[in-house]
Parts: sequence; structure tokens; C-alpha cells
Amino acid sequence: MAKTVYYLTPSSFCFGVKRSIDQLDDIISNHPGEKIFCIHSLVHNPKVTKDFEKQGVIFVESIDEVRYEKAIVVFSAHGTNREILTKARQKFKAVYNLECPFVSKIYAEVEWFIQQGVTTFFYIGKENHQEGKNILEYIASEWWISYVFHDKASIPQIDKETIFAVLSQTTLNFLHVQEIFKEIKHQYPHAALPTTSDVCKATYERQEVVLKNLKKFDTFIVIWGKESNNTKELYNIWVQNNKKSFYGESLEDILQYPEEELFAHEYVAITGWASTPIEDIKEVFDYYKNHGYEPRMLELH
Repeated sequence: MAKTVYYLTPSSFCFGVKRSIDQLDDIISNHPGEKIFCIHSLVHNPKVTKDFEKQGVIFVESIDEVRYEKAIVVFSAHGTNREILTKARQKFKAVYNLECPFVSKIYAEVEWFIQQGVTTFFYIGKENHQEGKNILEYIASEWWISYVFHDKASIPQIDKETIFAVLSQTTLNFLHVQEIFKEIKHQYPHAALPTTSDVCKATYERQEVVLKNLKKFDTFIVIWGKESNNTKELYNIWVQNNKKSFYGESLEDILQYPEEELFAHEYVAITGWASTPIEDIKEVFDYYKNHGYEPRMLELH
């Protein structure tokens, strides 16, 4: 029986990542010879960071590290504490917020809930992830209350009469978040949930194509940036279903695994996350093609 390697789609850059990359390219073109600082990695892929560093972009973690008032300051796709954004606009020559629109949606939700008198928030996510860190700092800056957790067992126990809103990180497992929403609503009938999921479309689609095809593949390979949370969530789906899984940032990483493991199964699926350059995914796909695997594409329907 012929061995087969499947390229799962959607894959590679999502709308938000491509948008941020294109915008930074335009900023570089519009500010020739000027110092451009990006607060945090634009997207969670080291190759993208290195490409922009070669073009002169300086990556830092805080505007406090930018000691040049004529600097061009760019905020990453992961979102920005609105108070820090305002402070930067008052201080520097030009400021650009390149956050993903799905992250902007969460800030809009926070502001809308506040206008309704809500001052307490449940945040489903990881407080050390850049997206969550910025949102939680924004909530705390106004003396609002937030509780951070990541599973049903950790749902905070507060006064049942407290009116609170629920938010989630955009890069989590969609089904996992939905289960937590249900349990929160069960425990707190008055909780205000988002009208649509905070998990972004790209995250959901990439998880969906895996979940719908679990029975078709023996081996799963994810090409990712190691800082990328959404890729870890995708990889975990496969692991939780007891499938053989490999991951890395490039073909070089994948080749660190023994060949007898890489070629042990007949059906291999390859994908990359929303911040993974398509050439890095294709390189691994071609590697299997060159070792006798019949190439096929598999799209989400």
C-alpha cells in the first residue's frame, strides 16, 4: 500500500498575522532611515522576527526600553494595554498598533461590559501569554477585578450574586473553551458570556480540520514557533488522542527525530500554525514526498 502525506489546510499565515506583517513592511517603507521599535515579537515565529531584524527593526519588551522620542513605535499582533498605547502616542514621533482584529474584539468587549457597569471579569487563558498579559494589565489599570484560569476545575468561586463577564484568549482549544463556558453558566446563571467565541476563526479552523480527520492519519507533524500557544493547543489535540506526533520550527528540527519513527506509518499529516511561513511547512511536506510518500491536500469543508 502506498504511503501518503497530507498537507492540511488552512495552514500558514492567518489573516491577522499576514495583516500585521504587511503593515510592518509598509511602515518600514514609509519611514526610511528612521529607528523602528516593535514592542514584543510581532508574531510568535522567530523566522519572522529575524527577517525584520535584518531590515533594521529593533525588538523590545516595553516602551520604557525606547529612549528615543523620535522613534517609530509598533505594537505587536498580540494586543496592547490601552493605557500603554496612549502613553506611547504622547511620547513618540509615530505609533502604530498592529494587533489582530480578533484581539481588538476582546478589548471592545471589555469596554462594552464596563459601560454596562460590569467591573469583574473571568479570563480563560494564560496570564503569561502576551495577549492575556496585556488584557489583564489593562483591566487591572482601572482597578477592575479579574480571575484567570484555564480549566473547569479552576473556575473561581465568588459570590453568586456578582455580575461578571467572561473573556477568553483567542488561541485556545475552541471545544475546551466552550465546555468551560457551559460550566460557568451552570454555576453562575447571571454570567455575561460573549455573543460569539473569543477563540479566533483561524484557531478554530485549524483545530477543526484535525478533529474531523483524526481517524485518517497515524502521524501528525506541526511546524510552529515555540512561543506560539495556538500551535501547542493544536499539537495537544493529537497527543490527547494517542497519535504519534512531531513538532518543530523547521525541517531541521523534524530531522532531529529518528528516521525509523518519522517513516513508521503509512499516513502522515502535516500542518503549520497561523504564524508559520508557508515555505517552512512545504519544506517538510516535500521531504516526505522525496521519501516516497504520495502527496495530497486536505481542506476543511
